[in-house]
Amino acid sequence: MRRAFFGAWAVLAIVGSLTAQRAWGLGEETIGNEPLNEANFTDWKGIMPVVNDKSRVYSNWVNGNEHFFYKSTTKELNAALVEFAKIEVKTHEVLLRSAPGIAHTFGRKEIPFNWELHIHGGISKHLLTLDKGDEVWNKDPRLTIYVGGDIDLAKLEIPKGVTLLDIPTLSKRVAAGIAASKDKTVRGWGCGQLTSLDHFSTENMQAVAKMLDDGDSWVRLNAAGSLPLFGKKAAAHLPALRECLVSEDQGLKTRAQAAIVEIEQAEDKSKEEKEASEGQQKIAKYLEARKKG
Repeated sequence: MRRAFFGAWAVLAIVGSLTAQRAWGLGEETIGNEPLNEANFTDWKGIMPVVNDKSRVYSNWVNGNEHFFYKSTTKELNAALVEFAKIEVKTHEVLLRSAPGIAHTFGRKEIPFNWELHIHGGISKHLLTLDKGDEVWNKDPRLTIYVGGDIDLAKLEIPKGVTLLDIPTLSKRVAAGIAASKDKTVRGWGCGQLTSLDHFSTENMQAVAKMLDDGDSWVRLNAAGSLPLFGKKAAAHLPALRECLVSEDQGLKTRAQAAIVEIEQAEDKSKEEKEASEGQQKIAKYLEARKKG
């Protein structure tokens, strides 16, 4: 079932209860695996077998920023990986991260999934033309696998030409892009991108917190909005947030005040952080073993 909406929508379907960047414009979503029209995907020759994989449970589109969510077995995923490797693009990156994966519809309904395809087209493709934008956002289609549950890491079959990434590796790339970019959109929205990758990472949090010193108040507002998602550990940056309260920018002041309250009232997420860390360690060992052959 396909639905279209007009308004301010999250560019990124929320995964793991994280916040998302927002964009004004037409948003569409499809619940289930209704086949999508090939005419909308001509920039990526060979992508349709992945887009219309029968295991798709949900997809959304906002200004060309498009996410497809799937729930399958490892065997079915391996077949999809073969098709992913055939897409006629320069890079074929597959990001490995820990399960579970939870997408949210525009109406906030939760939809479980275990792998995802993401592409940038239309208006959102402009982000890739900005300074360091292609370090923060993926230029070519990227597939993300949520390891655990029905997805057995040991049984994954990775086709030739596919590059595997883990969260720490991609986080370093994104953080470097944000820090080096001369474009405020990259520095600002990049805060949300980095936070969504790993909201337990101290390194990611510090990279976002550095943007509180940015010369542009809008960038600082984005950093302030992202920090509460790191939970109690973001308390170390409360002094910097309080400095934002003397800004002449009312939007920044309001966001900083809200962030302070959220951080001070944050729940203990140490159990979830431990589970996420253990999952990342398993993935790191898997990648290291592959390097050794």
